[in-house]
Amino acid sequence: MAITRTPLGLLVALALAGCGTAGFPIGQQAAEDPPVFHVQTEKGTVLQVDAWTYCDEGFCADGAPSDHPPKVGSPDVLTFEFDHAGWDFDSVTFREHGTRGTEGYTCAREVQVEAEKTGERTFRIHPAGPAGDWDVDIFGRGPAGDAVTTVHWKTPVEGTYPEQATGQAAVLADHDGELDSYGVELGLSDLDRHYPGATAQITVTSAEGGSVTIPVKGDNRRCYSEGSLGFRASDERGREAIGLGSAPFTYAAAVMLAGKTYVGTGVWPDDTNDEIRPAIPLTDWQPALPAYDGTPG
Repeated sequence: MAITRTPLGLLVALALAGCGTAGFPIGQQAAEDPPVFHVQTEKGTVLQVDAWTYCDEGFCADGAPSDHPPKVGSPDVLTFEFDHAGWDFDSVTFREHGTRGTEGYTCAREVQVEAEKTGERTFRIHPAGPAGDWDVDIFGRGPAGDAVTTVHWKTPVEGTYPEQATGQAAVLADHDGELDSYGVELGLSDLDRHYPGATAQITVTSAEGGSVTIPVKGDNRRCYSEGSLGFRASDERGREAIGLGSAPFTYAAAVMLAGKTYVGTGVWPDDTNDEIRPAIPLTDWQPALPAYDGTPG
């Protein structure tokens, strides 16, 4: 998960205060205190769960999720209140519980959804993926920064699945008004399974029609997250696209999965946004990428 922040190398321990009542208390904080998520459990009590990475009022701290996040039980939906108003939590990631691992090669399934805003500070999250044990990373942004925390939720029912598998690519970047490249990256997510032999390339075409095809490589023999693939090439390869002509540039990513080629396209810089800059989303995959629907890979 990408978080826009100033890395300070400060590890923030995930802190769990004692259980409260069924209300949602909001406390006063010093600027360096992590913002608190007030999460309601199955029993109706409220857990005070600190953000483990955050930027808040100009103060930033980096941490990591606990291997044993606080448990909320098995409520039908997950409800919480956040300390600050004006925030949105549009990146909620369900990770199979206990699969974070120390080296990252766990091949755990992840499903991403958005939290539903129910009030100025209150939110609701519905189950995602198969019913079972999930570590739920709740990430949001607001006027003062961003924050993420994690809880353990044993979902009682099957939830939603991704509408489609998706991809994004980065080749060119705007560096103080000049074309540059910080490296070439291609990522796919929400595929139906892992594809250890996947290969890929990105063709960049300028407005004038000049083009270059850049092979990208990935260590996809190892599975970091089931249904996700990553490929890279150097910034030198990315700079091969600078002399092609002027913007907009069309990216066409061709990915071979199990002997079948899928092509997704996007336009830079037209399609980029602040969350993924300088990358762009790849849309209109032909044919559609095979998407996760709950069927074991």
